[in-house]
Amino acid sequence: MPRRLHLTLNLAQILLSPLSLKERFQLVLDRLLQEPWLSLEARGAIFLMKGERLHLVAQRNLDEPLRQLCAQVPLGQCLCGWVAQEGVPLELPGVTEAHTTRYPGMLPHGHAIFPIADAQRVLGVLNLYLAQGQVLSQEARLALEEAARLLALAVLRERAERVARVFRKAARLALEIPSDLDQAVSAYLWGLCTLLVEEGYLLAWVGEKGPQGQVVPREGAGAVGYLEGLMVRYDATPEGQGPTGRAIREGQPQVLRDVGDDPYYAPWRNRAQTFGFASSAAFPLWVKREVWGALSVYAPEPDAFDLEETAFLQDLAGLAGQALERIQSYAEAYRLAQVVEQVPESVLITDRQGRILYANPAVEAITGYSQEELLGATPRIFKSGFHPPEFYQGLWRTLEGGNPFQALFINRRKDGRLIAEHKILAPLYGPGRKGEGYMATSRLMTREYVMTRVQAALLQGYLRFLREGFSPGLVQALLQEAQQALLGVGGLALFLRGLDGRYFVVAAIGLDPALWRDRAFPAAELYPLALPAPQGCLEGEAHRALWGNLPPEVQGLFSGEGLYARLEVGGEAVGLLLAQARAPLGPEVEEAFRFLASSLEMVLVTEEERKRATFLTYHDPQTHLPNRFLLEEEAPDLLKEGPWALGLLEWQGLQGEFWQAHFDLARTLLQALKACLNSSDRMYQLGPGNFALLLHGGKEAAFRVGDCLEQALSGMPLPPGGPAWLRMALGVALSPEDGASLGELLRRADLALAQARKEGRLAFFNPALDQAHRERQDTLALLTAALEGEGFRIHAQPIADLESGRPAALELLLRLEREGRLVPAGAFVPLAEETGLIVEMDLWLLERLRNPDPGLPLHVNLSPKTLAAPRLLEAASALKGRPITVEVTEYSLAQPGAQEVLRALKDLGFGLALDDFGQGYASMKALVENPFDALKVDQAFTWGIGQSSKAEAVLRAALDLARTLGLEAVAEGVETGEQRRWLLQVGYRLGQGYLLGRPSAV
Repeated sequence: MPRRLHLTLNLAQILLSPLSLKERFQLVLDRLLQEPWLSLEARGAIFLMKGERLHLVAQRNLDEPLRQLCAQVPLGQCLCGWVAQEGVPLELPGVTEAHTTRYPGMLPHGHAIFPIADAQRVLGVLNLYLAQGQVLSQEARLALEEAARLLALAVLRERAERVARVFRKAARLALEIPSDLDQAVSAYLWGLCTLLVEEGYLLAWVGEKGPQGQVVPREGAGAVGYLEGLMVRYDATPEGQGPTGRAIREGQPQVLRDVGDDPYYAPWRNRAQTFGFASSAAFPLWVKREVWGALSVYAPEPDAFDLEETAFLQDLAGLAGQALERIQSYAEAYRLAQVVEQVPESVLITDRQGRILYANPAVEAITGYSQEELLGATPRIFKSGFHPPEFYQGLWRTLEGGNPFQALFINRRKDGRLIAEHKILAPLYGPGRKGEGYMATSRLMTREYVMTRVQAALLQGYLRFLREGFSPGLVQALLQEAQQALLGVGGLALFLRGLDGRYFVVAAIGLDPALWRDRAFPAAELYPLALPAPQGCLEGEAHRALWGNLPPEVQGLFSGEGLYARLEVGGEAVGLLLAQARAPLGPEVEEAFRFLASSLEMVLVTEEERKRATFLTYHDPQTHLPNRFLLEEEAPDLLKEGPWALGLLEWQGLQGEFWQAHFDLARTLLQALKACLNSSDRMYQLGPGNFALLLHGGKEAAFRVGDCLEQALSGMPLPPGGPAWLRMALGVALSPEDGASLGELLRRADLALAQARKEGRLAFFNPALDQAHRERQDTLALLTAALEGEGFRIHAQPIADLESGRPAALELLLRLEREGRLVPAGAFVPLAEETGLIVEMDLWLLERLRNPDPGLPLHVNLSPKTLAAPRLLEAASALKGRPITVEVTEYSLAQPGAQEVLRALKDLGFGLALDDFGQGYASMKALVENPFDALKVDQAFTWGIGQSSKAEAVLRAALDLARTLGLEAVAEGVETGEQRRWLLQVGYRLGQGYLLGRPSAV
């Protein structure tokens, strides 16, 4: 799995965990800083936007001055504020004048800063530190952009879940009110304020508009001590100029960004600062079209109320106003013989036979039926066919049992439009508890019903998208849920543009599949793509006339009215979402449809970025030619269709930096190369000026391409300052004559390329060049014979105490003897790894360890393949109790089942050491999950002592990590006294290298 995709999946798993958003963001930041191939400093931060400021929510290794300076960053200030304002990534190799946040002693560093944003706005900033002068690789930049997009999805998901949670709790509060009016208002308002404090506000309180301009506190939660003796008014006096008074007086939300700045807040500033308030907001509570009072909330940070938070609280205040209104209406209905005229909820009273005796004005407004049409009719005129017979059977069973019935009803208006109503039905009794009829009250819930269900469907779709990626199945499931939520919509279809520019149906719900199957549409036929408005209605005579201009075979596909939304990526139309109506559609459905389209558009934008990242994995980022990864995937199947010629092409004189500097010449050469290839040939770019060619037809094809390229090169002008000469070197291996596998062909083509470099032009693989292959066979035979006889010799190199030089343990090494001389390990160990003989060698060594103990603990290296061998644990069991430590490389940890084998060895009493740490694949997670006892730091870092500050930093970090995890740290490659002294100074106890002892025969 590509490492960038692996990182993205890990981040997605973290962000989908049940932890708090702040905890998940901290884990994501830690994960990014632990990824060595990203080349980041071990410092970074994540900010989220609140109002006009960035607030620090996660950080790693920021010192105290910087944490204080960056706790809140205004938009446009310093680098993070600039990225948040402009919404574009920023990469700087060092501290410049743009870095306005500084303090004495700040170390040189660079930055890579990415906006955390959705398609419409910046939600925050991901700030990562780079070493001075460091530049991100293209792969690292793409990975960090993907990480920022995942953080944005997590923020959006968190906000959506928060809104759903709060509104669900608020709705439940409204349903659990007592019947007494004063008690009901107090209980509901206290519950609402408590809910807001649970969501993180320091104080929430509700003030009622009292007599003579005074605001009377009714209920509060949180820091309610602030309300004691508080004087707030809603008239023009100084005490009426705060957010609460203005919200009541003006009937609009009021936001106070900073209590320390607003001159009108002077009467309350000291009190507010004493309680830790930094900003506040107030929202009018409308009851029966009048401002009843205000809901006021207080936050500990400035700029806590951005547009989104203000809109959320305004909607909540609107629901609170409706709840207060309903409370009063219920009380008045009970006191006035249950007859209500003014409440916005509909009220119906029927007789025992279900004939309507009374309908309040709200029923007329909601259903469109007049009083004359309603009286004497039955509620069956509202039936939409949405509910099954069992629904109504349960309704009547409940009512006839003397109990109230409440549920969400999908009803039909007089104009045919579907609406959602939350209804409460109850039996009415006369004197002596004689049943006289039934009462029904209802609240219009169409918008809440439609939006909540669409949001829920989108949330599930987002989660599946994060897990699985974009697919027709995902869209089909999403449209299935959305179609049930969009009242009156009979069918939904999503069209996406293909590579040929035509549009095809990705998913269709509720439409005749026979009309859409195997049908692609030119853009001209999907006329909504050409409309100036990106979203709209398909209705009226003009709509039908436009469809009438389509080809006859297409007209039937678009019958009926509905809605459309053009989906765009980067300002370019890439799809169309189409809804066909089976009933008139209300504004709530149109709003939800637009929201669905916008969300799909955001998913498509993310999917395009993912496709681009995948494309760049298999193609050169500049030329867009296939790269070595694609060659390795395609070649095995292609080579089965032989004959093929595998050519390695090199433009001598135009490689490396010259290839980048002379792009025009490189482009000309690429065009010439493409012109020389047939449609069945394949070309792959291995590096600047280096290509692999798979030529169908074998040797003749190679001659044809070689001649063609020679002609193209002859007379080609060279650019000023370019190479003094330019020629082609093409090494060719033939399949199947020279080999059947890609690896074998590449090796032999590389031998031929070396010959072509000497001779010029074209060279074929010659068996005479295969001396290396014969030597390989000889070495393989020698290994096999050694395993059967006594060709191996055991050498040992001490692991010594750095201070005294005395050996603390011995590392056993296998040496191969040929004609009385030792074969270098580099000549036979890689071959043993490749052929699998390394397993037999390791088991051979373990068998010899049954001999008498040499007196010191022993270290034995095991190959990754040996760890997977079934016979390993059987051989190791015979050595139980011996002081033996098994050394494994970082690469071994990536092998399947390695962790279980290591634990089994640990249970047998073996010590475990991680060898060559820092060279390969190990992660912090691997160190934690595996029971290692020691950490052997790769010799490359030891050799950097006195030469590279980065190497020294790695040595220190490895030692700190080993100490933290309770591991023994061993420095490999100790060859000089200077290295030994430095290691002792920083705290290393053990080392290994030629200075401390060379390998010698045991």
